[in-house]
Amino acid sequence: MPDDRNAPLSVRPGPGRAPAERPVDNFAAYPVADPRYTRDPYEQDGAGFDFWGVLRTLLRRKFMILAIMILGTSAAALLTLRETPLFRSTATIEVQRQETRIIESAEVDPVVVADSEYMATQYALMKSRALAERVVELLDLSSNELYADPSASREERVRQAADNIGRNLQVAPEGRSRVVRVTFVSADPNDAARIANTLVESFIEGSLERKFNTTAYARKFLEERLVTAKSSLEDAERRLVDYAQQKDILELGTENGNSSLDVDSLVALNAEFAAAQSERIASEQRYREMLTSAATADYLESEDLMRLRAARSELSAQYQEMLGTFKPDYPDMVRLAARIEALDAEMDAEKAAIRIASEATFKAAVAREESLANRINELKANVQDQRGRKIDYTILQREVDTARAQYEALLQRLKEVSIAGGVGSSQVSVVDRAIVPNEPFEPNLQRTLIQAMILSLALGIGLAFALNYIDDTIKTPEDVKQKLGLPAIGVIPKSSGKGGSITDALGDPRSPITEAFYSARTALEFTTTSGAPRSLVLTSSQPGEGKTSSAISLGMSFARSGRKVLIIDADLRKPSFVANARDSVGLSGLLTGEDRLADNVIGSSTDGLYLLPSGVIPPNPAELLSSGRLPALIEEAAELFDLVLIDSPPLLGFADAPILGSVCDATIVVIESGSIRRPAAARTLERLAEGNANVVGVMLMKFDAKKSGYESGYYYYSYGRGAYAYGSKPSKKGSQARRKIRLFAGTDETPPNAIDRE
Repeated sequence: MPDDRNAPLSVRPGPGRAPAERPVDNFAAYPVADPRYTRDPYEQDGAGFDFWGVLRTLLRRKFMILAIMILGTSAAALLTLRETPLFRSTATIEVQRQETRIIESAEVDPVVVADSEYMATQYALMKSRALAERVVELLDLSSNELYADPSASREERVRQAADNIGRNLQVAPEGRSRVVRVTFVSADPNDAARIANTLVESFIEGSLERKFNTTAYARKFLEERLVTAKSSLEDAERRLVDYAQQKDILELGTENGNSSLDVDSLVALNAEFAAAQSERIASEQRYREMLTSAATADYLESEDLMRLRAARSELSAQYQEMLGTFKPDYPDMVRLAARIEALDAEMDAEKAAIRIASEATFKAAVAREESLANRINELKANVQDQRGRKIDYTILQREVDTARAQYEALLQRLKEVSIAGGVGSSQVSVVDRAIVPNEPFEPNLQRTLIQAMILSLALGIGLAFALNYIDDTIKTPEDVKQKLGLPAIGVIPKSSGKGGSITDALGDPRSPITEAFYSARTALEFTTTSGAPRSLVLTSSQPGEGKTSSAISLGMSFARSGRKVLIIDADLRKPSFVANARDSVGLSGLLTGEDRLADNVIGSSTDGLYLLPSGVIPPNPAELLSSGRLPALIEEAAELFDLVLIDSPPLLGFADAPILGSVCDATIVVIESGSIRRPAAARTLERLAEGNANVVGVMLMKFDAKKSGYESGYYYYSYGRGAYAYGSKPSKKGSQARRKIRLFAGTDETPPNAIDRE
């Protein structure tokens, strides 16, 4: 088919041309379809940690984070400088594993090992109220206003001073050793050292006092028990002597007594009997091994057998050596064989002699064992008879021994306690005394500033993520994709704020805005399998988001590529394009009359770009757009032009945009970055879907890459300066100021490309 896009309107195909079918293909635009060009280099693979997303969030809120960190650090520095300086002094003591003893077992208390439980007990005693009150009395701290209220009573001042010592006292071990650090903190450096040393000294003195009191009580108790033990011993000895005289019993265990000899003999015979049993078992085992095996220890250790085996081995080796040369019946070979047989016979005879000797030894051991057993049985009978007659005597003797041992133990213990009572010993000793500190340890300005900086930074980062979670405005292309489920057709950067028109920006091929709209044009080429849609509606959720600028920019971009583009100003409530009424009846005139579209379009300074203005503003725009004339008009425009761009009014509460979207091939929603919340944008899409509009994507306007946490070159290149700062400031309340585009005016009074800002 011949290309007639550049032909005059009068020679282009007429109404008989078949209207272009509305594409039903899913959106497959340039930034999404080809993964080689569309994959976000900051996007993490899988569902793991999104590093670049976190980085973008931090960069977006970097000034807030920095401000929080500066304020937090400054506040911490101010509060630190206002604090009272505190001084810390430390005394070091050693808790010995065991107490040093001058006399063995002289202490009343049991041997104490400095284990974890004992050490914990000592820590608690050092922090006790009794010790604190003792230090208060020794140093007269109740009269010091740093530790007690001078106006209170003496008891109350002592209690306050003791509480103050307890709060500022620290007791902790030095690592895993038995060395303990006793630290006291005070506003007076001299008091810090003085109180720490007094605490240690008072603790050691208190330990000795408790030990002395315990020893005095033990000495009194031992003296009372010793009198009772002495009386019991005398009674036991008297009963033992009386019983021995009545039964005519001599002392047992003497060397001349028969019972003593019988017992000793029985013990000796038992030992001999055990040895005889062992000897009999060993000889029996050797004898039985000789009967069943030829390789016993006796055979192997016999010198005669060793000599015979050596001679036989030598003859056997000689025989085997000659066997390689001579036959077995050779005379020399026969003589060697005879000598070997003679040696074998001698060896058998020697083994028989060894077996006979072993058997004799075994029989002798059996006889000795039986003899010893008979003698032991005789002695057992004698000993049992003697023990039966001396049981009561033994009981009385045991009582005497017990009473004597108890008496001697008590007497020895009393002597030791009496000596130990005058010797002061303790497991605690001073290693280092506390010294007066030269400088305060609190407040530590450097540490406080570092902590405040870290906490402020953490607070700022946490607040940044909280605000990012709460903020549901559409700001980035990722928000468009994730929150709305639509692709970003175009990402238009925010201008630098300098003066100029949108057409001036598009006239500079190196401006970021130009590059962005070229990318959007390319994306639209891939929305359907047949290329860009023939009719396209641009709408927004609210005014001032840039839909009119998007319409004219896309129109100029397509026109420069050789297409014929018609822009229809369908905003019949507040039109943005300015045109002479004599040049065109406008959209409203075409919808209410029978004029031809080709006779009412207005050209521009850009080749291939035309405009159908809105015309006279009707009182009922929605009813006018709902007429049956609108679909026919859109089809006629699609036949005459390669692309029809319709600048629709924002949705707000109007039905204009859904009506226009229902009769056009595609719809693009224009969203200003950071100005529309997700619920509003979602409601916009829902209304368009209810009107059967084919929404192919979103045009994200006024996108600030640096503010959003992106690298500025990721979405667009900056070859030159920005073009036109459109809509960067919100309109004042009650103001009717808005941009009037006179690109299509075509009059001498209003030159093309001019923008009138009332």
